[in-house]
Amino acid sequence: MFRLIRLTLLGMACGLAVIFSPAAENALKASKPEVKQEIVAVIEGQLAAFRKGDPSKAYTYAAAQLRAQKSLRTFTAIVKENYPEIWMNTRAEFGIVRDDGERGSVTVHVTSQEGAAAYDFTLLKERTGWKIFSVLRHEPKKAGKV
Repeated sequence: MFRLIRLTLLGMACGLAVIFSPAAENALKASKPEVKQEIVAVIEGQLAAFRKGDPSKAYTYAAAQLRAQKSLRTFTAIVKENYPEIWMNTRAEFGIVRDDGERGSVTVHVTSQEGAAAYDFTLLKERTGWKIFSVLRHEPKKAGKV
């Protein structure tokens, strides 16, 4: 029984490694207009929920895998502490949206009254539509570095 569970978990881990590998990133193509619109709408919906002070609504835009890993309380704490521009956002500008039909990505420049930052959003296509799986903040360049 434990062997079956271990093999299942190993298989899931290998599957995620393939989905989120650099090679998989290269397989993403510029999204068709309708897919771009869907992906942008999901991110805008989550950002609007944060602007309204409604983390519960923002949580509904998260992928099922993410919600299975993080409770609403944990999700809220993580965003508030680690993603201040998202938590207090005032506007967003979207880069090129890319997808492969199952996974999408886009860099979003998010502005708040305290500053601005670029974030890479990764989304997954679920039965109910696109959902946000991960968000990675770009670090500002160090002074004197290229």
